[in-house]
Amino acid sequence: MKRKLFPSIIGGLIGFMVGVFVGGYFGLVVGGTFLGGLEIYRHTGFEGYELAAYVGAIIGALVATVFGVKLALKIADKTEKKM
Repeated sequence: MKRKLFPSIIGGLIGFMVGVFVGGYFGLVVGGTFLGGLEIYRHTGFEGYELAAYVGAIIGALVATVFGVKLALKIADKTEKKM
């Protein structure tokens, strides 16, 4: 199986951008729902929903980047076989 560089880069960038937004959104929802009552601000300087949004964005970016690269390679292989 021959790896293609361009589809991998494009898939990784798209996955990264989508992962940051989706992960940040889910982190914001979870942080606002469950961490709003905790007094995390005293210890960290961040509110609970901010901290959860940042962590969610980082995790989402990592996971979606890997998924985007794999999906892009799979699509590239299918279009190569049709030609």
